[in-house]
Amino acid sequence: MHVGYVLKKFPRLSETFILDEILGQQRLGARVTVFSIHRPDDGRFHARLAELAGPVVYLPQRKSHESIEALADRLDLVRASREGLWSEFEALLAARRRDVWSVLEAGLDVAARARALGVGHLHAHFATIAADVARVASTVARVPYSFTAHAKDIYQDGVDADRFARLARGAEFVVTVCDANREHIATTLAPDSAEKVVRLYNGIDLATFSPSIRRPDATPLVLGIGRLVEKKGFDDLIRAVAALRRQGVTLACAIVGDGEERAALQSLAAEIDAGVEFTGALTHDATRGLLARATLLAQPCVIGADGNRDALPTVLLEALGCGVPVVTTPIVGIDEITGGSEAGVLVPPRDPHALAAAIRELLADPARRASLVQAGRARAERLFDLRRNSATLNGLYLRSTSLAEATP
Repeated sequence: MHVGYVLKKFPRLSETFILDEILGQQRLGARVTVFSIHRPDDGRFHARLAELAGPVVYLPQRKSHESIEALADRLDLVRASREGLWSEFEALLAARRRDVWSVLEAGLDVAARARALGVGHLHAHFATIAADVARVASTVARVPYSFTAHAKDIYQDGVDADRFARLARGAEFVVTVCDANREHIATTLAPDSAEKVVRLYNGIDLATFSPSIRRPDATPLVLGIGRLVEKKGFDDLIRAVAALRRQGVTLACAIVGDGEERAALQSLAAEIDAGVEFTGALTHDATRGLLARATLLAQPCVIGADGNRDALPTVLLEALGCGVPVVTTPIVGIDEITGGSEAGVLVPPRDPHALAAAIRELLADPARRASLVQAGRARAERLFDLRRNSATLNGLYLRSTSLAEATP
C-alpha cells in the first residue's frame, strides 16, 4: 500500500503529530510519499526525520510562463479528467478563492507524481489548501483521498462550511482528533457526511514518553509548552505565576515555544515581575528533556478572539505519558484527554486566579500529584497509544485502496 500525504508545509516543528503519524504508517509496512506545497522555514527539525524512508516531494513554485509550459506538458491528464477538473475549477471560483490557479496547478503536480509513483490513496492534514489540492489530485489521478480536520480549520472565523462540506462529500473518509470535533462537523459543517467522520486521537510513543524519564528539579518547575499565540493562554499563566510569587510560593516557570505573541508576553512577564523563562522553540528531544524535569505542566488554553482554539494539544498527551501532572482548561477535546478531573486539574479559561490556586494546591499535595500521574498514564495507554491508533488509520487506508482496486 502506497499513501501520499499532502501537506501545506513539511516538516514543521509545531506539527510533530504529523511526523509521528507518517512514521507509524511506515512501521506498519506502508510506503509513504510526502507532497509538500511549500518548503519549510522553521530553521530546525526533529531528529526523527532521519527515520523517514520515503521521499518528500516539494511542489515547484513557478512563474506565470512556467505554469503555462507545465500545463502544456500535462495535457493528457487534463483531457482525461476534464469534466472533473472543470467542476473543481467552478467550485473554487464560486468560493471566490484567490488561489484558484495555485490549487489547480498543485493538484495537477501531485496527480502526475502520484500516478508515476503508484500512490493508491491521498491524505491531507487540515481542511485548508492541503485538502483542496488532495481533492483536485484525487479527481485527476483517480485515487481516493481523505483528510484530517484539527481545530483552526473548523473553528476559526471565516471557515467556509460549504467548502468543508464539499471536501467531506468527496472524501473516502474524514478523520478528526476528538469527539467534540466530530460533533461540530456532524452538526454544523458537514451533516450530510456525518457517517464518514472518524474520531481518531493523535497518539504518542509510550516508550519515549514514559515515567522512567522523570528527573524532577529540586525547585518546583511549572512548564508551559506551545506556540506563543493567543489560544495557548500563556498570558494567564504569566499572571498566575506572578501572583504565586507574591504569595511567597517557591517555583520556577519556563515557557517553551515561539510565535507572534512572544514580545508581548515577555513584556508582560517583565512588567509584573513574573520571573518566567522563555526558552524559544526547542527540538522535540530538548522539549522532552524539560518535560522530564517538570513538576507540572500548565496549559491554560482559551478560545481566541478569531474563534481559533486547541482541539487535542499533543503536549498534554506527552505529559500524561511520562507522568507529569497537568493543569489545563476544558476547551474542545481537552476534557477527553483528562477524563474530566480523573487525570488532570481543570480550571475555567481566562481565569489566572483559578489557575494560580490550582497550581499552588497541586504543588503542595504530592499525593494528589501521584494520583494524577497514575491515572494519566493509564489513560495514555488506553486512548493515546501511537501504535494502536496508527493501526486503526492503517486499516482505513487499506480499506480505501482495496475498494479503489475493486472498482472498475
